[in-house]
Amino acid sequence: MVLRLGVQFGDVTFAAWNSTGTNTNSTGAPLVLATGGVIAGTELRRFATWASFPFNDYPTVSLVNGTIFLNGDENSTPAQATIVQEGDGLSFITNNSVKPENGAQIYCAVADTDPAGHGTGHPFLAVNGDTDSFSLCKVGFENVVLWKPIPDHGEDFDSCYPVKVQVIFSE
Repeated sequence: MVLRLGVQFGDVTFAAWNSTGTNTNSTGAPLVLATGGVIAGTELRRFATWASFPFNDYPTVSLVNGTIFLNGDENSTPAQATIVQEGDGLSFITNNSVKPENGAQIYCAVADTDPAGHGTGHPFLAVNGDTDSFSLCKVGFENVVLWKPIPDHGEDFDSCYPVKVQVIFSE
């Protein structure tokens, strides 16, 4: 089941669920928005594990009409989701002139429907309907979520392993 068409999920978080190995908890590694660089006053942000980037300016996100909104406090810089191509992270540009509602409309949440009954109980994030092409990869000192990682694209390709990005509802 795909959840979209104006369906709004507010105040959720994301977690990277290791889809081939073991997980230390029931949700996976918590994800936060790490800094990916600054060009001409515009900052790039991307999802990385809390363990590799222990700061969190945007503690929750919302999925609205196919895009991701970052939820920070009143002092947070507006952020707009960018298009994701092979080898890219799930990225955002932040500056005071971006319009979050104009973010890339490529995201949805897909219910975890394991026919064997071994699901996690959390929906998975999808890019263009695809929940199976995310990996955690070492980029510098951070473990970054990449979509369809490719060699020689800035990450330590040998460090990559497949994950599902879970949508975790606030309790």
